[in-house]
Amino acid sequence: MKESAPIQPPNESNNPCTETLLPPEFVQPPFPLVVNNSESRLNDNLRLAAQNLRDAAILNQPNDILVRAAVAYRLQGPELGNPLADLAVTGRWAYTAFKSAPPTDATLAALTSARLADVEHVRATPQQVAEAVSLTLDRAFAVAWAVRGPAAQAKGRREKLGWIAVSGEDDTPHRPVNVPSPPFEQFDLEVTVTPRTKPVPVKVMTRFFIASAAEESVSPGIAASNRALPPDPVPRIPDGHEVILFLHGHSSSADEALPIIPELLRAGLRRGAKLSVISFDLPNSGYAQTFSHKDAAESGDTTYPGGIFDGEKVRTPILDFEEDFVVAFVNALDRVTPVKSRFAGVIGGSLGGNLGLRLGRRPDLAANPWLNAGIASWSPASVWKPMIRNEVLRHGPDRCRDHWDLPELPTSRVDYFAEVFDRFIDPTFVRTKQPQYWYSKDWTPCKQLSIEGARIARREIYSSNYRQWHWRLAGEQLIYSHIDRTDHFDNQTPERYKLNTVRQLLMAGADDNYDGIEIYDRTRELAKLMVNTPGESLFLLHTGHSMHVERPVFVAEEIVKFLSPRQARSRTSISFVLPLLLSEAEVPPPRRHDTSFLSALLLSEAEVPPHKSHDTSFLSPLLLSGAG
Repeated sequence: MKESAPIQPPNESNNPCTETLLPPEFVQPPFPLVVNNSESRLNDNLRLAAQNLRDAAILNQPNDILVRAAVAYRLQGPELGNPLADLAVTGRWAYTAFKSAPPTDATLAALTSARLADVEHVRATPQQVAEAVSLTLDRAFAVAWAVRGPAAQAKGRREKLGWIAVSGEDDTPHRPVNVPSPPFEQFDLEVTVTPRTKPVPVKVMTRFFIASAAEESVSPGIAASNRALPPDPVPRIPDGHEVILFLHGHSSSADEALPIIPELLRAGLRRGAKLSVISFDLPNSGYAQTFSHKDAAESGDTTYPGGIFDGEKVRTPILDFEEDFVVAFVNALDRVTPVKSRFAGVIGGSLGGNLGLRLGRRPDLAANPWLNAGIASWSPASVWKPMIRNEVLRHGPDRCRDHWDLPELPTSRVDYFAEVFDRFIDPTFVRTKQPQYWYSKDWTPCKQLSIEGARIARREIYSSNYRQWHWRLAGEQLIYSHIDRTDHFDNQTPERYKLNTVRQLLMAGADDNYDGIEIYDRTRELAKLMVNTPGESLFLLHTGHSMHVERPVFVAEEIVKFLSPRQARSRTSISFVLPLLLSEAEVPPPRRHDTSFLSALLLSEAEVPPHKSHDTSFLSPLLLSGAG
């Protein structure tokens, strides 16, 4: 790997930051419908309805919640009728049931009349019932079209609806609801992974989107029907496009790619290449279907030698599952629309950067040649020494292990957000909150806005599965290390980085260098060690952990220059001047950032993991609540 000296990237429209308000797409809930000081948890009445709805959805009987909504419209008005109708379409289970058996006015009218008479003991005329049912279905279908309808029409439909009820604790959402939504069509894909520790395959429905440099012509729009759901779009990569796969950070989502996507597409066009960026939700992240971490590996399958004299093996089955999920996702998508033969590369930061390094040394690269296109990793997790066999450092993974099997209690939601956002890393020695380390200290006021947006985004998707997966994955990233041997106790086995054979661009920011983690220093050391890996390194001054959010223009230009998509390499008719056309000197300077994409930015870092500052002698047990 070619070493490089740290450089100062140029200013761009996103840096220095001038934003002072969150975008209006972040919609906060009205107080009566959520519990005070609960991180926006729905009130008990709505949560009970959501729980009952999920049970009904599993039994394929989704009408109950709609009947309750119609009764609420009749007796209390839209203040309660709207959120009840929302819950019929915002959760993954509920929407699936709603779609499989769309309700009709006539069916709901009969059920509503019966409930009003038998349960509420209220008389209502057929006209009053019909009006309540009509309001219920109008709202439910309007919400469905706003969150799942054509992307070009989504913003206009969404802003008319105000806050939309969603309860991730009871039925996880399938699309962004009260936070910015990507300006691209979103798709669902079932991905099947057989865990390395279990023989039973795990099937996960995940969400993804495709952003292309030259979109194919589409119809001006689809007229919404009051009594029909929007059709599911069909994913397709436009002809002549190369594919870049984006891997998001720990506890993040596909939306993390939004700030850098337009710059990647522009950088490709400047080099004569049309790119399509694919971003998807990793397991138990974003708007993917959630599941128990024990489905991927039993709790005891994660092992490490905590103390000095402990001889336990280092095993990270959840990290293994995440890595295998990436490969399984590409294989599943390729069956829908060919992508594997069109790869330009894989990119990602933090957890995504960690996975990129792991993918670059898979033993089955021959069976997955698309991985050989090239990998760009920034701010990668697990570049540190494994936090094992040390009576101080072990407290980090020990703390994570203490969390990942905790059952869901009434206090779990508030405790999770307190640990991730509010508590000091160490109340005595490191009186700093973790989110302060997600970005450069000088990237203000966007830093504060982004942390606020991150909190709102996580409230929407929070669930017990999400929380437990968060802690287990965090703990495994602490005990795993790219500079460790493949068998920690066997000096005859190679260091992991020596097995990396795929071209690698390794990047880090100088402001991502906190005591105990020091991602910047550790990444520079790793780059020096990777002498047998083709590629190069890039280190940026005055730049933090989320460099793709802070400096999207510059980072995108460097990534595309490194990956050199195939279109830019294969024009035989002008092959004699190709080296000149691709030389760095001939590449136009990066353009300034299109501010129309900034609203998505505030969701992206939402879950880009924090790397905290702490005294190494007091490695905080909270240090991985968002790390990686």
